[in-house]
Amino acid sequence: MDLTDLQKQLEHIYEIRVDHDVADFLITDSEIASNLEGGTGRRVAPEKLLLFEHQGQMNLSLYLAPEVVEHLAGEPTTMWGASGAAFCLAVEGVSHFLYVAWRAGYDRSLTQMELELQAEVDKFIGLLSLPGMSNSGADSVEQVRHWLFSRARFAADLSPCEQVRYWKANYYAAIYCQQLEHRYFKSHDGAGLTRELRRFYRLDQKGKIAMIGRGCEGLPG
Repeated sequence: MDLTDLQKQLEHIYEIRVDHDVADFLITDSEIASNLEGGTGRRVAPEKLLLFEHQGQMNLSLYLAPEVVEHLAGEPTTMWGASGAAFCLAVEGVSHFLYVAWRAGYDRSLTQMELELQAEVDKFIGLLSLPGMSNSGADSVEQVRHWLFSRARFAADLSPCEQVRYWKANYYAAIYCQQLEHRYFKSHDGAGLTRELRRFYRLDQKGKIAMIGRGCEGLPG
């Protein structure tokens, strides 16, 4: 699997199309990524979407640490293997790229929190598409959800604003993925899951959070 495969998978799930290949925007050299961000003083991270807008034009690049790309191109990824975290970083990067590019194609704005929230959902769906997970039962889906959200740890060098944003994205995504598990995975309703995911994808931050809030009424106590 490579980044292009991940992009095609997400495009298929959400029934969207972006006429750009994420692989053409990939950077694996941390020094180049740092220079694009404006030099020193920026937080070091294994995944970053770099955006620059000038005179109505948007330029973007996706930085992924070399080891992330190597893991993705190596042995088939399993959530429980050493490459699980690298797979999530790759999905996050592709998710960010695709969401920004798709929204830009419709001249629609977005928030950073909404970008992170969608990426968390994409990681959950992506993990469940890994080899051996397609026929997994409800217990395995719950394990994936707990592994992804309950065990999440945030980098110590995040700014207070970033900490709040990532915490909120994790919090709302965890609730939403529990709703998906309860409504669709337990009943093996793949068609219903796809319809809901496509509807959720097209909402802005306010709409996404409102949809999650309404869905809480159907969850067991």
